[in-house]
Amino acid sequence: MSRPNTRNKNKRHQRADDSENSLSEILRRIHSTGEIRKPDINQLYLVWKPVCQGCRVNSKDNPNCFCGLIPPSNGHRKSGLWQKNQDLILSLGPDPRNDLRSSADTLAGLTNLGATCYANSILQCLYMNTSFRAGIFSLEPETLNQDPVLGQLAKLFAQLHSSKKGYIDSEPFIKTLELDNGVQQDGHEFLTLFLSLLERSLGHSKVSSAQTMVQDLFRGSVSHVTRCSKCGKDSEASSKMEDFYELELNIKDLKTLDESLDQYLSIEELQGENQYYCESCHARVDATRCIKLRSLPTVLNLQLKRYVFLPKTTTKKKITSSFGFPKRLDMTKRLTVAESPPPCSTSSLTYELSAILIHKGSTVNSGHYVAHIKDELTGQWWEFDDEHVSELGSHPFGEKENNSNDKNKNSTKSDVNSPSSNGKSHAEENGTKEEMFSSTDAYMFMYKLSESGIGASACTNGNMSSSLPSHFFEEIEEMNEVYQKRCEEYQRTKDEKLAYVTERREEIKSVLSEAPVVAGDDMYFWISAEWLRQWADTVNPPDLDNCSIQCVHEKIPVSRVNSAKRISAMAWQLLQSKYGGGPALSNEDYCVECLKEGAHSAVSADVYRDKKASLKQLAEDALAGKCPDSPSYFVSRTWLTHWLRRKNTEKPSENELGPTSSLRCPHGTLLPEVASGAKRVSVPEDLWLFLYETHCNSKADMDDILTFPTDSQPCEICSRELSEVACVEGNLRATKLKLKQNHEKLISGKSLVLNPEQNYNLVPASWLAKWRAFVSATGKNISSLPEPDSLEVTINSLMCEKHSKLMDRPLELVCKRGIITQKNSSTEGLTIIPEADWLLFCEEWSVPELKGISCQIALTSTSQENNNNSSSSNNNNDDDDYNNIDNEKTVVGSCKDEPISVEDMDTADEPNNNLEVPRPYIKTQPEVYFLLPLLVYLTFFLDQFLKWVLLDYIRRS
Repeated sequence: MSRPNTRNKNKRHQRADDSENSLSEILRRIHSTGEIRKPDINQLYLVWKPVCQGCRVNSKDNPNCFCGLIPPSNGHRKSGLWQKNQDLILSLGPDPRNDLRSSADTLAGLTNLGATCYANSILQCLYMNTSFRAGIFSLEPETLNQDPVLGQLAKLFAQLHSSKKGYIDSEPFIKTLELDNGVQQDGHEFLTLFLSLLERSLGHSKVSSAQTMVQDLFRGSVSHVTRCSKCGKDSEASSKMEDFYELELNIKDLKTLDESLDQYLSIEELQGENQYYCESCHARVDATRCIKLRSLPTVLNLQLKRYVFLPKTTTKKKITSSFGFPKRLDMTKRLTVAESPPPCSTSSLTYELSAILIHKGSTVNSGHYVAHIKDELTGQWWEFDDEHVSELGSHPFGEKENNSNDKNKNSTKSDVNSPSSNGKSHAEENGTKEEMFSSTDAYMFMYKLSESGIGASACTNGNMSSSLPSHFFEEIEEMNEVYQKRCEEYQRTKDEKLAYVTERREEIKSVLSEAPVVAGDDMYFWISAEWLRQWADTVNPPDLDNCSIQCVHEKIPVSRVNSAKRISAMAWQLLQSKYGGGPALSNEDYCVECLKEGAHSAVSADVYRDKKASLKQLAEDALAGKCPDSPSYFVSRTWLTHWLRRKNTEKPSENELGPTSSLRCPHGTLLPEVASGAKRVSVPEDLWLFLYETHCNSKADMDDILTFPTDSQPCEICSRELSEVACVEGNLRATKLKLKQNHEKLISGKSLVLNPEQNYNLVPASWLAKWRAFVSATGKNISSLPEPDSLEVTINSLMCEKHSKLMDRPLELVCKRGIITQKNSSTEGLTIIPEADWLLFCEEWSVPELKGISCQIALTSTSQENNNNSSSSNNNNDDDDYNNIDNEKTVVGSCKDEPISVEDMDTADEPNNNLEVPRPYIKTQPEVYFLLPLLVYLTFFLDQFLKWVLLDYIRRS
């Protein structure tokens, strides 16, 4: 492996160092002589650098570098002028031509406003029904103007029929129906409600065929027949006809549509508790009940119950099993003809599949609806998915799925019989075989009565034309004309923009090719590099602006060379003539004043650097505590440390604090050293004079820099204040130390092991937490935390003056492995402390011992509690009601002995039901007020009642 070549890097660093030394010499000469020569200008303004050819990005330290302003040949950028053309035209907005129908035979979609796919699917099913479409188109303009729903529906159908757009905006129609476009609705419920609305609205039409269009196309009738098994008579309600727009079929545990229809029309036995009261027999008897189809509509809607209710989760679950349905459905034998058959009752009721509503999703209130609909004129199937419409071919799920395997959700099976309840399909009974389909997402079927059926023409209103009515023709033509103009305008704007972009790119390449200054050409101009970048990378560049590279003398200073480029006179003339602006900065517009000022600053910086280097050792000795006997002065130790760490070239800025700023007290004199941030060191006179002069030259306000000789006396006022604070803190520190020694175990906060029949005391847990925090505070926080409230006042607030009993409860006890402790809390309840700590508290807080709340730990058994619940000998049963231990930690036997768990009791050979289970509880003196829980509950309910009254008053007002 060869060694890396670092020779070029070393040369590069050496060249940079030589350049810096050369510039420093030039500035020194200008400072000393005041003469500025042309070679000096060429060197300082980097004019000598060659035209750069290989930079990946534009170099700032070479005014002759024009690399990176434009991408390489055939290159592109993510933004700006050099984007791909397809990205540039995005600013024009969406292309309206993308919404154009691909051909006159292509059907249009409907926009989805958020969650309106269910309505879009149903509307497409209705539109594709030529009879329904013709009925809507036959409505007179007066009816359409009077009824907003009919008017918007007819307008929507007209646009679907003749608009050149590939999808139609459904917002006007959705708003007219006042549908919430943010909530998913059920498809078949929408269809039912919409048909009911149309049935009422169409009744006002003067067109007779349109008045009953909904009834003629979609409404059938059924009757619920109940027949007595004893006398054979039907109930009076059996003769009542009920209208329907769709049949809701069960599919749970069923495989085909024939099975669902058989179950829907099956006979149910009413026996036992479900017996029927027969008015003829005057008794409850066995009976049968069934649904009978009395009349069938031209368009038969079959809705599948794909959702079952789950009582445990109170939600609905979707049935996703595959379900079969035929291409043709024979309903002849399923119809029970009445004495006077309806107009559409025929000897052969054969229906053909015309539409499938599909629900994709797992829940009823979510997912997505699409519709597969058959074109009645061409026999081709189409998929309507909101705005997207695609042709499926001659099969409802597409030609590609015709021969698909069983893994597909939707499939087609040819020459397959649909089994009925008796094992044979209706097609088999007729000696024919019918094409079958299956789907796991099909939600509703629309079957249309076959044209070959007897009387079909009368039922389908086939004489009604579905062509666009004249009163919509002009409106649609105008909409198409406006849309066509939008497409043409967009294309014209697009062509103009692409032509302009091409022209701009060629212009930039041309100007940049003329921009480099030819060697020997003494005439050139300076231009802002930032403006040049914007000009070369934006579609619409701003006016030429060189103000950013000018100094206060309206020239170009050396300090702005890195922000400027040097261009030829021809390139400047091309840019200035087209974009205007300025000002023009030629090769003669270098700033003499800024050069001399810069030379002076450079020399001053060199002097400062050299002087600081010579005094560095004095500063280090001062920080180490080595100070000569010569006159010395105080400076801030922190400030001097930072001063040493800075680079030698860094001079103090105007906003920087002086070396003695932190040593000055509010009274304008020396701050005592014990004060915060007032640590100081003594520095020799030479170092102090250098620091003082340096900061005086950089600051306008001289009052910020004060001189403190080492014999300066600290401020008496500040010393006295600090002494008082130190005395207070010292006394407080000694007091807290004594408290920590007296209450060593209590300060630690560890759980106190409690023993029965030993005396303890109770204090509020919140007070004890504040006391611990106050005593434990140290350092800077020793006096920040306030002292807790008076202990005597706190104890008195716990007592009920009327009954002389406690108003608060002790915290619960915990017994684990025979050790009794108390639960911890820092906010509520009473905490147990040793009696010795309470006596010390009495001395420290001047509290009489009799004011204390004493307590003991007592043991009782479960059997005693049950047997002596009302005995007067046990005065603390009320306390035991709320001083419960953890039920999972209940023990048997004395708490001092090895405990026996409840699980061990259960596994004993002969359990002893009389075995007593000792439970610890707290006996307090004085006792807890037994009405306290009742008062708490009463207060709570009173508060809720007052809130209810207030809300009721607000509602009424």
